[in-house]
Amino acid sequence: MLKARSYDAERRQSEVLEAVRVLTAASRESTAAVLAALDGTLRVLDSSIDSVLIFAPAGEELSCVYAAGARAEHYQGVRLRRDRAASLPARAALCAHRAELNADARPVIPTDRCALAIPMFSRDELTAVVYASSVEARIGNADALVRAVAQAASPYALAAEREADRLSATFDGLTGLYTPRAFRERLQEQISRARLTKDASLSLWFIDTDHFKRVNDTLGHATGDIVLQRMAALLREHTVRGVDLAARNGGDEFCAIIANVHKVAAIERARRLCDAVRAYDFGVNVPISASIGVAAYPYDAVEANELLEMADAAMYYSKGAGRDRVSFALNGAGFAVYR
Repeated sequence: MLKARSYDAERRQSEVLEAVRVLTAASRESTAAVLAALDGTLRVLDSSIDSVLIFAPAGEELSCVYAAGARAEHYQGVRLRRDRAASLPARAALCAHRAELNADARPVIPTDRCALAIPMFSRDELTAVVYASSVEARIGNADALVRAVAQAASPYALAAEREADRLSATFDGLTGLYTPRAFRERLQEQISRARLTKDASLSLWFIDTDHFKRVNDTLGHATGDIVLQRMAALLREHTVRGVDLAARNGGDEFCAIIANVHKVAAIERARRLCDAVRAYDFGVNVPISASIGVAAYPYDAVEANELLEMADAAMYYSKGAGRDRVSFALNGAGFAVYR
């Protein structure tokens, strides 16, 4: 008997160590990888578990961000009120400890015969609620399941921080467009691919929001932010999703890669954007327009930095010519306004 108990203890310790290794490795990939690894660990610890739902806090609700198991497949995205203690995940979140199915708490999946909800915390903040359930009469080894969830908390938080860092490095917080650094990386990638394709071309727009300083100075930065968000929305409308790529270059400047079209078509599309900005009601008493510069690969430049410089110079040519217009590079021989 003692040998059997010792063997069980060693086996559980080995399972915990393996879980820590797997969860740590998963944290280098994504939060989704951590949750999948946790799901696998729970099932190893208790083979009776056939459904796993994991909920993340979403304001006053808990949103299901992970669902695994045949009975759970339709629960992805389901939301539960956090103040409804009759719901097992909400009860676990409210009580800050595990909650088991009983007469006072209803299951998430109606066919559950037993269920366990375990809150996950990082730095005393709720990051998730893990809901494991079964059609069998009981879940054994609940303490081990609770320990596994606790072991997952740090890798999950680390993966979330990495994802947030990657997101902030890729997308501008105000407009949702690409950041300057991410945009330049994508531009370099696209030019590198274009070099491998005969007759490939792509164009670059450089856009300045005319009179934007007047908006900030007279109406305040909050209003200025709204103008920039609406400029970004117009830019999205005039680029092709999944083909072109738009970015906020900083301040009131924007850029866009216009792919799979020749230079003349890119210039004509830039003119349509310019017209749309002039006609748009930004809700301010300052006239808003756009000065746009266009340059194309390989006609005006063959390197990413040079193409940016040419498009930027074309934009300044538009501003010098009176703003609210489109100018383009002339194959390295100056600039012209598109009329």
